[in-house]
Amino acid sequence: MFRCFKVLIIFVVLLGVLYLGHGIILEKAGKYLYYKDELKPADVIVVLAGEETERVEHGVKLFKEGWARKDRIILTGGPLVWKYTWASLMQEHAVHLGVPKSAILLADKSKTTVEDAIYTKELMDKYGYKSCIIVTSPYHSRRALKIFKKFMGDKIKIISAPAGESWFRFEEWWKRERDRARVLDEYSKFMWLMIFVPSSSG
Repeated sequence: MFRCFKVLIIFVVLLGVLYLGHGIILEKAGKYLYYKDELKPADVIVVLAGEETERVEHGVKLFKEGWARKDRIILTGGPLVWKYTWASLMQEHAVHLGVPKSAILLADKSKTTVEDAIYTKELMDKYGYKSCIIVTSPYHSRRALKIFKKFMGDKIKIISAPAGESWFRFEEWWKRERDRARVLDEYSKFMWLMIFVPSSSG
């Protein structure tokens, strides 16, 4: 009887701790998705498809600041609608923001982050690039980095530089439907990556 009462007390205490500390736990879970390296020059900047403007604008900002040693920017993303791809739309945006069209390379066949990495590596191998700065949204940054490292191997240096301005906010993300959807989607894709996606043999 005393043992049951002791277990009940421990259970109630644990519930109390979870209730009082759930905000801290959830915030840490959200922030785990974010990864940013110290910014250093690289051969090329790679902007991953997705969102509306934040990724392109940040990539262009880095390009104009001179972080791409080879003066090249790669835009990823395959078919979107009619004749347009994510990459082609981002190219129009980047040119509008002042990037010379001649400085842009398109990896415009990809439909997933894994394919972004595969087709970007093909371009980098073609031009002999050995390092890149990856630009994506904050919530996508850790998974994108893991995927690129997985498929590019040890010979290519990868720097994570997520957009500084984003609609997504880590603070109390669980209270907003759109933010909740992003976090849950990222964690489900993390699980898929760990279980079903093998490393590139190349």
